[in-house]
Amino acid sequence: MLPDASWVDRDEVVVAIKRTGLGVLDIATPMESKAVCAAIISAQVHPPLIVVARGDGCHVLPAVALSLRTQHRDTAGYVLVDPDAPPSTDTWPEAPVTVVSTTQEDGKSLRGWPIVSAAGDVAGSVALVVTQIAHG
Repeated sequence: MLPDASWVDRDEVVVAIKRTGLGVLDIATPMESKAVCAAIISAQVHPPLIVVARGDGCHVLPAVALSLRTQHRDTAGYVLVDPDAPPSTDTWPEAPVTVVSTTQEDGKSLRGWPIVSAAGDVAGSVALVVTQIAHG
C-alpha cells in the first residue's frame, strides 16, 4: 500500500486485505518516489507483489515499477483507486492494472483497464480485486 495521508479509507483497506490472508506492506513514507522505492526495496516481501495506490499517489508508479524491475521482484498487478494515472512508460505498467472507482460503474477505462465500481465499499472492493490478482 503506497502512502496517502488524505485517503480516509486507507486503514480499512489494509485491514480488509489482511483479512484475506495476504500480507500487506503498509508504506508510511512521504509520497515521494525515492522514499517509496527505498521502503519497498528494504522490505522483506515475497513476490509476486500487488501494488495499491490512490489518487495522485499513482504518479510514483513508473518509478516504483522501475525499482521493482531492477530488484528482480515480480509484480502481479496494480490496483489504482480513483487514480490520477501517470502516463504509460517503457517500464510501467509491466503488469495488469485494475481501477477501483467510487464514481464510475464497472467497465473499461480509456486505456482498456478494467474498472470495478466500489459501490460504497472501497475496502471490500480493493480487497476483492487484490485477492483475484493474487490467486489468478
